[in-house]
Amino acid sequence: MSMFSIGLSGLSSTQKALEVTSNNIANAGTAGYKTTSTEFSALYSGGQRSGVNVSATSENFEKAGNLVGTGQSLDLAITGKGFFIISENGRLAYTQAGQFKMDGSDRSIVTNNGDKLQGYGIDDQGNLIPGVLTDLKVEAGNIPAKATTNINFSLNLNSGSDEIPLPDQAAVPVVAFDPKDGTAFSYSQSSEVFDSLGNSHTFTQYFNHAGANQWDVTYYMDGKPLDAAAFGLAAGTNEIVAKDSEGNLDTAHVVRMTFDGKGQLLPLDGTTPPLDNNVTDPANKRELNFSFAPTNGAEAMNIKLDLVKSTQFGSAFGLYENKPDGYTSGEFSGVAVAENGEVYATFSNGEVKLQGQIALANFANPQGLETANNTTWYASQKSGEALIGVPSEGSFGAILAGSYMGSNVDISKQLVDLMSFQQSYQANAKTISTADEMMQVLFNAV
Repeated sequence: MSMFSIGLSGLSSTQKALEVTSNNIANAGTAGYKTTSTEFSALYSGGQRSGVNVSATSENFEKAGNLVGTGQSLDLAITGKGFFIISENGRLAYTQAGQFKMDGSDRSIVTNNGDKLQGYGIDDQGNLIPGVLTDLKVEAGNIPAKATTNINFSLNLNSGSDEIPLPDQAAVPVVAFDPKDGTAFSYSQSSEVFDSLGNSHTFTQYFNHAGANQWDVTYYMDGKPLDAAAFGLAAGTNEIVAKDSEGNLDTAHVVRMTFDGKGQLLPLDGTTPPLDNNVTDPANKRELNFSFAPTNGAEAMNIKLDLVKSTQFGSAFGLYENKPDGYTSGEFSGVAVAENGEVYATFSNGEVKLQGQIALANFANPQGLETANNTTWYASQKSGEALIGVPSEGSFGAILAGSYMGSNVDISKQLVDLMSFQQSYQANAKTISTADEMMQVLFNAV
């Protein structure tokens, strides 16, 4: 092999390396771009030196790119292993460039090129449908009001607090319970509930320490006491005279809460059903059901008050949970993505609605992926079939919303490589020019 051929192989290989390095530098700001390196191999022919060849170019999938924070909810980064799955007109492609947006026509979540993000959708009841990839979309319509039907409420009542019995109903004249008198009860707590029209109502509970392990509770809605009929009981059942918020006399139903010697709530009706326990309350003996008829045209409200986790210890009064369901109507306000890839529509009333879950892909040999335009890759025989899962499970990384993964190009290294390859190119050119000079000398000597 002549010096000319060896020098030409060096020029050709170095030119390819310069192209790769130039491409890395050009894509230093490209989201999800992976640095490509050039791999050289020496050539021999019949034991004779034959120059150099570019044996392969490889992309660095091991090094993560820098996270670029934007605050935009659909800019997504994978903090760990995995690729986003997108559909290019039906063909699946894979990317780590997590710059997404909502398409205006059908509210699909798409890349800047219009390719659709893939994941698991939801059924008519809002439950995820795992295992079936689909285009992820966001329901951007407003949501109607939902009436409150359940209040999960639990607290600790201080067993060491002073006893404050309810007014004696046998007294003449009868003394009415007055919620405006702070000395008339031990504790109080309010919950916001909503009717079918989305109007807000205030449900308030007043707790009176009646004696050892016993508490009497009086209930008010919008400043008016709830009587026995509201709890489905005959008039006069455990009722007292009580004042409403305007000072008018009315009647209020009183519920007795009794705790055992370990501070656990006993069944409210005084019975002990078989297999009863205070954790799961299998016979529903630690809950109350009451109704309320709003005067604004909304439907009558039927609410379950679940007290199962309530306790009476010697520690201070405190809430464990005060969580009514129901909400007023809400307007679509945006999209939120959780670490596990679940996509939610958010609304002005604070509610969120599940829209689907992002799916991720991984490969046994990412180096075998077929490189494509727009910082995407296709599966190939060398890469193997895509292994599909969801973020934060197994080997898949979590989703970080509000940021995207930038390029993993190290500019300093690329500039050093650029100078090195430039010198190599010049040296190989010098080899050819030297060979040419030697040939000229030889020809002149003949």
